[in-house]
Amino acid sequence: MKISVMCESLLLQDALTYYLKDMLVEFEDCEFVISDRPLQISKPICTIGSSSHSDIKKPFTQISLFENLQNFYHHKLKSTKISANIIPENFLNIKNPELKMQIDSILAEFSSKIYQTLKNNG
Repeated sequence: MKISVMCESLLLQDALTYYLKDMLVEFEDCEFVISDRPLQISKPICTIGSSSHSDIKKPFTQISLFENLQNFYHHKLKSTKISANIIPENFLNIKNPELKMQIDSILAEFSSKIYQTLKNNG
């Protein structure tokens, strides 16, 4: 994961920088941004806050931070990456709804197995 942090709270910014030092890159090179405020940017935003809608809930521990990041990465970014990088454009326009549901089910199951493998061995 390549992450950029853009928080209004300096304390939060420093804590995330400390925990994520090996994953931090410049904004231009990141896959997504962690922020405690709404941003108008073209990159995906992993929200952090006390709200139940936040991707990372405050307060957090180092372990919960990494679990929430893995969840965000695999559930909110994976479908974009798969369709953008692996599946040819002409295969994405599936007209048969049964076939589309079957493919979606297989992809979801495969993604879940990969996530569980990473979680159990990471």
